[in-house]
Amino acid sequence: MTLSRTEQAHINLDQARDLRAAGLPYREIARRLALSPSQLRHIRRALSRAKAAQTRLRATRPGASERDLPIARSVLPSGLRQQLRKFGYQTLGDLADRLADPDLPGLETLPGIGPHRAGLVKALLNHFGLLPGPADLQAEIEAIFPELQEDGTGQ
Repeated sequence: MTLSRTEQAHINLDQARDLRAAGLPYREIARRLALSPSQLRHIRRALSRAKAAQTRLRATRPGASERDLPIARSVLPSGLRQQLRKFGYQTLGDLADRLADPDLPGLETLPGIGPHRAGLVKALLNHFGLLPGPADLQAEIEAIFPELQEDGTGQ
């Protein structure tokens, strides 16, 4: 199975982010991932934008978390950042809240955001640990299997 250029670029960005976090210089990252100069330039720009956003956020709001990172400064593609901001999403926390709400349809239902772009958003949220998951595993299991409830109501 061959990947599209955008899918490969996203994979390269994820791998470069991990390698950069491990302390490797960009030159070594380019060698390991076999990146062209233009691909490396794209990755450097995206990673520096994300790092600058985190630095700015921490400088202005010392107690801020990843949820408070602005979408405009994320590593998401420019068009996707603009679309999300047009729909009123300003921070990664806004997106995480949208995905956590079971009453709302997924991001892919928004105009201009399909399954691929929604996947990019979910991957970014997953990287920061913001992807919604079952908050209470016991409650999720009891909802599926009421006979396993410990308070005796299902027995």
